Amino acid sequence: MSHREFLLLSATEPDRLGLVAEVTRFLAERGCNVEDSRLVVLGGYAGLMVLVSGEAAALRSVLDGLDQLRERSGIRMAPRRVATRLPEASSAPEVVVHARAIDHAGIIHALAETVRRHGGSILELESATESAPMTGEPLFRLRMSVRLPGAGGAESELCRELEAVAVREGVELELHPAQPPDGDSVLHGPERRARPRDPG
Repeated sequence: MSHREFLLLSATEPDRLGLVAEVTRFLAERGCNVEDSRLVVLGGYAGLMVLVSGEAAALRSVLDGLDQLRERSGIRMAPRRVATRLPEASSAPEVVVHARAIDHAGIIHALAETVRRHGGSILELESATESAPMTGEPLFRLRMSVRLPGAGGAESELCRELEAVAVREGVELELHPAQPPDGDSVLHGPERRARPRDPG
């Protein structure tokens, strides 16, 4: 059985048609497989991350061909060698956090710092701002997937602290399990929601 190695490639380029097709063509030409990938467009720029697997010679061909890719398509991919074995799936519970608020500085930091202090791990995070339909005020939206700590009641403590932060920051917060078991659609009893603070 051949030994497969892993390479993480990342790029930030002005968004345009064909970026993903050009990168995946480059990888397929060299006999590599895309194990995982993420693409996000922010402010007109596309951020792309690709986890690639292949035999040592195939990955060397990718590394040697990055200059050619840049010349051919303008895409500058930054490579990084990563562990030759994918991490095993964790049995720790996961929760999806949805947050909404009138936009103001510090919301993401307050939630992320709380997760860090309680031993949680942020797996995915998306946020955006948009104008309120009637008033035009900037509205903040966030979706965050968190792996919870699994020992000594830390899970419940983290959820309570996130709700306390939400009240303090004026954020409407909802917590849901990432993959709820059949017949159970919430993390701890009824849906947990922190109401935004009264502006008065």
